[in-house]
Amino acid sequence: MESIPTRKLRFPREALNIMYIVAGLLCCTAAYRLYLVPNNIAAGGFTGVGQLLNHLFGIRVGLVSALMNIPLFLISIRKMGIKYGLRSFCAMLTLSFLIDYMPFPRATDDMLLACVFGGVLGGIGFGLIIRGNASTGGTDMLASLLHRYIPVIRIGVGIFIFDGLVIAVSAFVFDQIAAMYALICVFIMNTLTDVVLNGPDNSKSFIIISDHAKEIAERIINEMERGVTSLNGKGVFSNTDKEVLLCVINKYETMAIRRIIFSTDPKAFVIVENTHEVFGEGFQSAVNTKH
Repeated sequence: MESIPTRKLRFPREALNIMYIVAGLLCCTAAYRLYLVPNNIAAGGFTGVGQLLNHLFGIRVGLVSALMNIPLFLISIRKMGIKYGLRSFCAMLTLSFLIDYMPFPRATDDMLLACVFGGVLGGIGFGLIIRGNASTGGTDMLASLLHRYIPVIRIGVGIFIFDGLVIAVSAFVFDQIAAMYALICVFIMNTLTDVVLNGPDNSKSFIIISDHAKEIAERIINEMERGVTSLNGKGVFSNTDKEVLLCVINKYETMAIRRIIFSTDPKAFVIVENTHEVFGEGFQSAVNTKH
C-alpha cells in the first residue's frame, strides 16, 4: 500500500509578521513605560522629543511621537508601498498609544538599571518590529527623507545628528547625568536591534590564499568535516594565478582551522570575517525566510 506523501506545514508569513510586531510593541512599551520615561532617559528619536516636551509642557510622550510621525508617513507611504506602509502606520500609532496608556508601573529608580534594561528591551522590540516587515517611523524615516531631497546628507549621518541633538537638549532639560545614560542606552538599543535582525556573530568566514591551498582544503574537509570552496584568483602585482579558499565555520572552530592553516603554510594570507547568517547544509535552513 502506497503511503500518501505529507506536505510540511508552513506558518503563514503574514501571521508570523503580526506575531513579531505584537511582541516588539510590547517590548518597546515596557522599555519606555518601565524604565526610560520615568527616569528621564531620552534616548533620541521622536519619543525622546516627546519626553522633553512632556517634562516642559506636560504633553503626552506618545502623542508627540504620533504627531511628528504622521506627516512623514503621509509623504513616504507611496514609496514604502501600501501594505508595508499601512502595517508600519498601525504599528506606529499602536506604540504611541501604548506608551501613553499602558498601565506599566515604574520598575526602578536606579538610572543604570533603567538605562541597561530599557536599552535591551527597546532594542529587542524595534528589532522584532522590523523583522515583522514594519517600522515605527521616527528618525530613520526623517533621515531617509532628508537624504532623498538633500543627497549630501547620508541617512546614518542624519540619524546621528537628530538623536545627538535630542540627547544634547536633554542635558539641559533634565541633567547631564541623564544625557550620559541616554548615550549608553542608545548604544545598547542599536546593538540589540542589530542582533535581533542579523543574529549574533555565530559564524566566521575564512578567505585563505596559500601556495598549499589543496593540502589545507583536504585537512579542513577530513579533520573538521567542513566544506571548502575553491576560487580562482590572480595576484595583480606578481601576475601569477592563485587558488583562493572560502570556508565558513562556527566560532568555536576558529582555533582548529587556524591550527590547520598555519601548521600547513605559516605564510598563508588569511582574512577572517564575522558572518551573521549562513543558510545551507550544516547551518540554518532558509525555508521560512521569505517575506
